[in-house]
Amino acid sequence: MVWVGEYYIESSGINAEYGGGAFNGQIIIWDLSRTEDIEVCVSKNVEDGHHEPVTKLCWQTTAKSNHLLSLGMDGKILKWEVKLSRYQDPELTLIQGFVITGSYIPRDHPAAPSSRTADIGGTAMSFSTEDDSTFVVGTESGLVLKCSTLSTELPLNKGIKIQFRSPITLVYNSHNGPVYDMDFSPAHRNLFLTASTDGTIRLYNTLQPKPFQVLEPVSGYVFGVQWSPSRPLVFAAATANGSLLIYDLKKSRVGPILQIPVNQTKSPCYSLAFNTRSDTMCTGDSKGTVKVWKLSQGLSAQVRNETKMLERIAASSYE
Repeated sequence: MVWVGEYYIESSGINAEYGGGAFNGQIIIWDLSRTEDIEVCVSKNVEDGHHEPVTKLCWQTTAKSNHLLSLGMDGKILKWEVKLSRYQDPELTLIQGFVITGSYIPRDHPAAPSSRTADIGGTAMSFSTEDDSTFVVGTESGLVLKCSTLSTELPLNKGIKIQFRSPITLVYNSHNGPVYDMDFSPAHRNLFLTASTDGTIRLYNTLQPKPFQVLEPVSGYVFGVQWSPSRPLVFAAATANGSLLIYDLKKSRVGPILQIPVNQTKSPCYSLAFNTRSDTMCTGDSKGTVKVWKLSQGLSAQVRNETKMLERIAASSYE
């Protein structure tokens, strides 16, 4: 995941396909396996498409289908079918739509919009690694929402060719500022992390409205957060003061075990990503610099009973 110029870019992770979300709401698909004409699809003139910046893309790729889900500042969550073939014209088809609207937020919620009909801009999204119909969304107003693509809510009076529904199934306690990133645990179906401009990282159980752990690592924004794909108790965060923070819940539940400056000028670190195929990770900062970091064996090799430790941490959320 990275912002490049006017595009938010996300790799499909399996093929050589990349999706891009533009400031004007367009979705672009690139196929890097091609030697020329790598831009193969653009969502031009889609009446029900995004009309404000796209803030997040999530791929759902299987042997039988290739889907891309997009989140925008217009409050829409759109599901696209991507068909790429060397023998047919590529296709990018909008097949499902949801919208985050104020009428589904409890009136007494601290982050509830003043207008019940207002659409709420989405800023972060993450899908469950065990149930691809379940996902969480963070908003510019600090809302943290559990959602489902299997929503049975009545259609909203929105949309031209598709019926928009509300995906919201649970409203969590909110952040005090925009939610910039969130990530489901790859080792536990009910745990997810959030990062916000209120300077906190929060750990939620999907079944409980309140976060059961709130970390305040720095006096400033936290832009990114991600679980390690190989160590269930390890996650990392990117901060506005240019730090890469590494947490290991086996060693500490209250603070990072490592704080690494990603540059010498304390320029904001906007994004990070673990490599799922090696013991490395990368960061991207406001200077446009991408750095690759080598992780020690202690941060990349799973330790004994680590998954059980995570399960105990999750169980503590019910206390």
